[in-house]
Amino acid sequence: MEQTIKDFCPNRTRIRQDSNRLCQNSNFVNPFSTKFWTPGTIPYLFDKREEWDINTLIGQKFESGLVMQIVGSHGSGKSTLLRTIMRYLEQQQQHFTIRLEVLNDRQRKLSPDFLPIRHDKNMFYMIDGYEQLSFWERFRLRFQNWSLTGGLLLTTHKPALGIRVLYKTTPKFELFVKLVQELTKTSPATYSDSYSDSYSDSYSYSDSFSDSFLFGTTELQLRKIYQRAGGNFRTAFFELYDIVQEKESQNNVCETGT
Repeated sequence: MEQTIKDFCPNRTRIRQDSNRLCQNSNFVNPFSTKFWTPGTIPYLFDKREEWDINTLIGQKFESGLVMQIVGSHGSGKSTLLRTIMRYLEQQQQHFTIRLEVLNDRQRKLSPDFLPIRHDKNMFYMIDGYEQLSFWERFRLRFQNWSLTGGLLLTTHKPALGIRVLYKTTPKFELFVKLVQELTKTSPATYSDSYSDSYSDSYSYSDSFSDSFLFGTTELQLRKIYQRAGGNFRTAFFELYDIVQEKESQNNVCETGT
């Protein structure tokens, strides 16, 4: 009988306890460790059907001196796209100095030194998590004369009125599959010195899917994980981490001498 997700992942607490007992000299690396997919470690992947890539997005929609926003749901890739743009600007627009503010849950105010003290066209500002800010902090932010700077780029869950939308991130199962395929390669790819050496910056729905490529996990099981996470890639990767860790524990990677 085909194993279900519950068979793979019956008890997450026990999984984490078991994973801590894996022998220290094991060469096993879980491809879903956050160090492989946290924003800034892999580039944002564009859907080829949209005819967008990082070059066309920046070339056609990006304008210096404006306030712009990236809009999308939780775990849809907003932060990844923000850092992809950041890396692109650092490499292609080397006159820019970029300041990034990452807002945590319930962080209602910006850091005291974030807002520009003096106007500088070479200073570009980014805020990840705009929706966290209080009403008055947003008002204060919008009141700045950003046209005298390089501009401001935000990420937010819902469109902020009066701010140009640079891009809307939309979670898709096909993109999730592509990311899983990339992460489960022999050596998970990460950014290198040039913008996109290891990853293609786009994906296609025609990309093939192996019937069983992830420790026996099938496409149907991946789809269930994706649906259970509500399209939140971050949540889905956490569950995949637990599944892979459990399978590794079952395989007895440590030699016990028994």
